[in-house]
Amino acid sequence: MPFKSEPTAYKPAHFAPGNDTPKPCRKHNVPLIIAIVIVALAAVAYVAGAIVFSNIYYPGTVIAGTDVSLCTASDAAERLRTASPAYTFEVTGEDFAWSYAPETIDDLIDVEAVAQGELAKNEVFIWPARLISALLSPKSEQDAIDTAATPDFSRFSSSFDEAAFEEELGAAVDAYNESRSGTFTPTGAYDAEAGAFTPEHARACKKLDRDEVIAFAKAHLAALSSTASLDELGEEAYLPLEGGVSDEQIESACDAMNELAGADLSLKMGGAEVARVDGALIAQWIVLDENYAPSIDEEAVAAWVEKLADSLDTVGTERTYTRPDGKEITVSGGTFGWKVDREALAELVSSALADKQTGEADVPCSQTGDVFTAPGERDWGAYVDIDISEQYARYYDADGNILWESGVITGNPNLGRDTPTGVYYLNSSLRNITLVGSKDPETGEPEYETPVSFWMAFVGSAVGLHDATWQASSSFGDPNAYYYCGSHGCVNLPYNKAEELFGMLEVGTCVITHQ
Repeated sequence: MPFKSEPTAYKPAHFAPGNDTPKPCRKHNVPLIIAIVIVALAAVAYVAGAIVFSNIYYPGTVIAGTDVSLCTASDAAERLRTASPAYTFEVTGEDFAWSYAPETIDDLIDVEAVAQGELAKNEVFIWPARLISALLSPKSEQDAIDTAATPDFSRFSSSFDEAAFEEELGAAVDAYNESRSGTFTPTGAYDAEAGAFTPEHARACKKLDRDEVIAFAKAHLAALSSTASLDELGEEAYLPLEGGVSDEQIESACDAMNELAGADLSLKMGGAEVARVDGALIAQWIVLDENYAPSIDEEAVAAWVEKLADSLDTVGTERTYTRPDGKEITVSGGTFGWKVDREALAELVSSALADKQTGEADVPCSQTGDVFTAPGERDWGAYVDIDISEQYARYYDADGNILWESGVITGNPNLGRDTPTGVYYLNSSLRNITLVGSKDPETGEPEYETPVSFWMAFVGSAVGLHDATWQASSSFGDPNAYYYCGSHGCVNLPYNKAEELFGMLEVGTCVITHQ
């Protein structure tokens, strides 16, 4: 038989003798490729973003109050020029306020240069972080305030009138300072709302530092802030109080003045408050020595008492009233009205200060009217109105109701015996007396001795209303009769009218005689 060999088993080439374990096939590294692609895309995006934000502003970018988000520098410049409302700038602080508005933005800044300058701040190489920050927190006024800390005055345009800006702001500061003393004074330290002397109120008398305010405002203007608040400057915005008074001296003086000013007394006349002795008034009487120790200026108190009394006295002053029939009358002179007892008022105020008195007290008066009103107004209730021009008298009650009336005959003006005009009290009310005239220098005898039944005197004991039976009854109805049959100054009445009035009047009733 032919020889047959045994078949040889097939062994792949990757099998090594003595090693029957197969080796895996090589494959491409996909994650590495993906990473390389992502990095490449990110690089492209980063470069693209850098290119973009080197030419446009981030979202939320504001220049001079105008939103220039995603604008190019040239577009931003155009927006600044056409912005509505236009750029305005204000300096504020406590009760100080001043505003500035250029006619055009070009009158303030070099618009193109500012637009380019702001764009240059984009920091394009960190644009992703800047973009996220801009989206989360748009540019605010604080950015402008921060910029003002290191102002760039080169941003101002050549047409910016810096001198005019400084002059106008300086004038506003000067006007503001006129209302502030710049010194430590009791009146300046008194806080009416707190009802006390306070160091804070004393320091409020400081004047603004003109140069400091102008420099501060210019820095904020260069930063294109909308406002410059002097609160940022704090005490640096103000000049020190004159005299070099320290904070410790101010506090000590305020404490001492609060001890002096404990009184709070309402002074009244006729039920109406006419003055108040309180801290605000006492502050005007306090003086400080060289060490800022306070005391009461007694001369100032005395002067105030005199001035108050002068304003309250009505005796003899001009007063205007409207009679119930509509006639408006102005009259001065006489004895009726209020008269302050100056000495007693000074003692009252002195005691109130010493005892720190509170509450109410009547102004001491040597005489009083019926009511107390404003100076120049009626201060009587019921009154007899004697109208010389009409030759007529009327008696009104306090409400203006007429209770009695009659024709009269007053003093003869042709003989220099006019009835005195003014506002008087009824001094006396007597029955059956004899009126005695002055002595005739030639005879030594009285010019007249005339008995009357009803005597109602109002000018001392010399002039009054009385019956005059010797006058013709027709004369009491003639408004011109007093020119030829007038009295020696008294007010003549028909007998029955004198009797009626006598029974109605009381001593102290107001009697007014007027033209």
